[in-house]
Amino acid sequence: MKKFNIALLLALIGLWAVSLPGVAFSADIPVSATVPTQSPEVTIAIKELTSPGQDPGTSGTPVLEMNFNPLTHLLDGGADAGVWYSQKYFCVFIYTSSWGNRYEVKSSCAGFSNGLGNSLPAGSVGFVPGYIGADRWIGDDILSAQDNDDDPPGDLGTPGPAITGGVDVFKSIYVSEPEATNRILRAFYSIPPFETGGALAFPDQTPIPLNQPGGSYTGTVTITISAL
Repeated sequence: MKKFNIALLLALIGLWAVSLPGVAFSADIPVSATVPTQSPEVTIAIKELTSPGQDPGTSGTPVLEMNFNPLTHLLDGGADAGVWYSQKYFCVFIYTSSWGNRYEVKSSCAGFSNGLGNSLPAGSVGFVPGYIGADRWIGDDILSAQDNDDDPPGDLGTPGPAITGGVDVFKSIYVSEPEATNRILRAFYSIPPFETGGALAFPDQTPIPLNQPGGSYTGTVTITISAL
């Protein structure tokens, strides 16, 4: 009986303690949420073009690779250009995802060889970065006329040879502004002839001579994006 009374007394004291004003109880529940560390990313789309000044946003043929064949040495009208060139050229649309990081988009190419120890001249393939203000991320559409300002807030690279001599040697396509706005950029690649009057089609051009050893020349152009 004595044991029962002690147990009852302890129970009553416990109830009384819970009901005391100003006495608080708490339970800590651990909570976690991991935000992934994101690096800038790019996706691309390629258009094959066949006419000078052609707008890749509204024309051209979507392709998966840049195939310049067939090369020719004849100009329109039958005149001999004296060099090998392609009547095709390509526009690579570059979609950037910055994740808030200031970024730079770059192009690199180790070169083009025929597997027999022969390579195309380092200045034979042209590279021209570009930007059109109307290019916007709108679903799957490439163009949406929302901004006619063709000067991007960041810095475009300069035209020149696409062949850089190595995959770790780059030509700048675009450096974003500090706010790192996502953009749709353009990079044009071509194997052009000399222009009328002997002017170069792009700075530091070295055409493919007619005595270039024959064969199928292949290589890779690499588009990269990196945080700054």
